[in-house]
Amino acid sequence: MKKRILSVILTAALVCGTASCNGSQPASTTAANTTAAAKPAADFSAADITKAVLDAVPINSAFEKNKESLEDYFDDLDASAITDSSYYICASGAYPDEIAAFRFDSETSAKAAVSAVESRLEYQKSTYKDYTPEEYYKLEDAVIEQAGEWLIYLVTSDNSKAKEIALGKLG
Repeated sequence: MKKRILSVILTAALVCGTASCNGSQPASTTAANTTAAAKPAADFSAADITKAVLDAVPINSAFEKNKESLEDYFDDLDASAITDSSYYICASGAYPDEIAAFRFDSETSAKAAVSAVESRLEYQKSTYKDYTPEEYYKLEDAVIEQAGEWLIYLVTSDNSKAKEIALGKLG
């Protein structure tokens, strides 16, 4: 009897997990703020940038990773040089979607971090090529853009729109 109950619980958990990343509706996105006045680029945080992108191009089951976990995803990333960050992934891992905005202590630090983000992208490409090939298109035109002390990384269903929004926030 205990095995049957455990089996039912595990099946329910799998169904819930699959439903949250079924590709049709995001399980977690932030609501659009249509009443906020535009702030100058200097007043924007990394979270403002990722929120704006998520509002326009949601990620299924979006989950924000904290700064302390960044080095788990980005090899050779000097997290101590990051002064502000916001990084979202698909929590289930079923989709390659990622949205990141990093502000570094200097332009030099941001330039140095580009290779860590490029390595992450290459890792994702090798993973999703066979895992979910129908999602691979998101990685083909992924965005890695360094602007001053900022570094933006975007893997979404509409990378050009995400790039326009993210870079628009930076001015």
